[in-house]
Amino acid sequence: MGRERRKAKRRMLRYRAWLVLADGSLSECVLSDISETGARLMVDDSGLVPEKFDLVFSRNCEARRHCKVVWRNPQQIGVQFEQIGASDLPAPAVPGSEPATSETVEHISLPT
Repeated sequence: MGRERRKAKRRMLRYRAWLVLADGSLSECVLSDISETGARLMVDDSGLVPEKFDLVFSRNCEARRHCKVVWRNPQQIGVQFEQIGASDLPAPAVPGSEPATSETVEHISLPT
């Protein structure tokens, strides 16, 4: 059995989220676990996920975290949450959504 290397305890869950791709479009994924420092996401094809992207937790794109991929297998990726200015993030292409603001999400609250 391997040694646990995570810096923060992960909580198992099943929660729908979206990746903001480089062109601003959204790609649906499922959060399968999350911690203060990162998460595991289930995706259709991990090869199509860029090394860095914005992860949003609601269709209105208000709750978000910037992510860096730290591992991947065909249908899952492990990400580390990063701090980054909102001006560095692509704006999501969601009809009727407001443009991204300069606020970043420090803590998210997901259903238990």
